[in-house]
Amino acid sequence: MSEYTPLTDITVTRKNIENCSFSQWYPLFKSHTTRSRILKPVPQEFIDYLKQDGIKLPHDTEDNSFYTTGISNNDDNEYSDWEDEDDENADSAKPKVEEGNKTIDPIIHFKDFHTQLKDIIRELGPVTPKLNWSAPRDATWIVPNNSMKCNEVNEIYLLLTASNYIMHDLEHAFDECDVDEADTTQPETELILREWFDVNPALEFRVFVKDGKIIGASQRDLNYYDYLEALSDTFKDLIDEFVEDVVLPKFPDNSFALDVYIPRPFNKVYLIDINPFARKTDPLMFSWNELITEKEPNTNVGEEEDYELRLIKENNTARFACKEHSENQVPRDVVDASLDPNAIRELAQKWKVLLTQQEQESSTDEED
Repeated sequence: MSEYTPLTDITVTRKNIENCSFSQWYPLFKSHTTRSRILKPVPQEFIDYLKQDGIKLPHDTEDNSFYTTGISNNDDNEYSDWEDEDDENADSAKPKVEEGNKTIDPIIHFKDFHTQLKDIIRELGPVTPKLNWSAPRDATWIVPNNSMKCNEVNEIYLLLTASNYIMHDLEHAFDECDVDEADTTQPETELILREWFDVNPALEFRVFVKDGKIIGASQRDLNYYDYLEALSDTFKDLIDEFVEDVVLPKFPDNSFALDVYIPRPFNKVYLIDINPFARKTDPLMFSWNELITEKEPNTNVGEEEDYELRLIKENNTARFACKEHSENQVPRDVVDASLDPNAIRELAQKWKVLLTQQEQESSTDEED
């Protein structure tokens, strides 16, 4: 029988997950991260909007949105894929909303909240959104700047509705926790808008802390940067000081994973996020079994235990063949069509032609 490494259990409680919710840790470390606005509670209609199928942007007549300017829409602000070229039966072609399955429109169903989001953008400038735990990093493909930078409210809606990470927050936040019959309530959803600032992805790190000790740290952006290795000791000194002097004295748990940013001139650590010490958190250049079975190194009394800061040591050209979060992406023409009624009609017509051809081929094969 071949040898194998058994999968080691990681115990995570509901309280551990809740402690990593943004509204829980932000007041503790406000001076070490970017300005943010926490919107809590959010309207139930907003949650329903994020969960509904498809992407429906509001046509706000008070704003000139990049995504809706010049687009004419019907009364429901949706576009019919199936109208004939001569627009016959136009009324019957309008989408019909079934009772109990209504289509949510921000302007109609949560207008005050929609206005509040616009006001925050005017106050802070460009923002980046997230829910309790997750940011929509997997959905940046859907906006033209390919980042989480939102200059207008429609970009917030696009990122949130296109993200699988956001759906995880809404429906699966406590999946890894032991079932507690006494507490089956869903967490109160919060929307966070954080002041945007440009981040050099090479200088972001994930730090794993177990039982109050750093057991490993990893480069977050898994591309090769030739200058990082020479700065490794500087990064580790800053991380050690930040965890020991800032995080551990205030954070209620002693096991967690920190996302930190250390920009030039490499004299300050910025806190980006706190993640649960759980398998749902990406271990990046480690494996979870490796992290939790790591034996503490032998050190002399008075010396700090050392840990490994893992960096990409050489250029990995194979990595560029697979873009990060590509499993969550869809063809660009589908996204473009969702914002342009003429493109929708053209895409629908091509689809019908393709289906007709497939049906004809299938019928021919059956006759043969």
